Amino acid sequence: MGTEFKTVEGRITSMLSQLHCECGILERLVYKNKNQHRRSSYFQHLLKVRRDLRLLHLPNIEELVTSCFNVIKGDRPKQKVHLLESLKRRKCNDVKRTFLERLLGSARLLAEMVEPILKAATEISILFARSFFMGLSVTIMALLARLLVLVQQILLDVVYLFNTVSSLSKNKQSIKITHEGIEVSL
Repeated sequence: MGTEFKTVEGRITSMLSQLHCECGILERLVYKNKNQHRRSSYFQHLLKVRRDLRLLHLPNIEELVTSCFNVIKGDRPKQKVHLLESLKRRKCNDVKRTFLERLLGSARLLAEMVEPILKAATEISILFARSFFMGLSVTIMALLARLLVLVQQILLDVVYLFNTVSSLSKNKQSIKITHEGIEVSL
């Protein structure tokens, strides 16, 4: 089970860096072609994909994944106790969200990103079939295909992490802490 988590961790970190690189390419393509294609429907769908990718960077998924793996591995027991207890408590809407709720939000966003990517690919394929802007069409189709694969694979791994951490948080944890001769069981 430990090797499985290491492979998932390595896979997620590499895919997130690749996704960041692909986002940079999309940003550059949008910047370069905004004046010429701004009103067309395929470009509007491409802007929706860019918006979703920008939203995906807000919850800082790398930090969330690291927190999940710290909980699963138990590398830092004090942090694990704190994280598991924070998962059991429900907080008000005003208070900062727990990392598990943020991970769930990221998973929902990843699930919702598939549809705009497919719509943009459909619109670009129409442009491609008419043989207009062939260089742009081929580049964007390849980019959208790569984004779709990365988003779906990251979604699969994030759901796996979420299920693992939530099952750990529901289990009753017992920990003994000894400090200056006083033993406390939690």
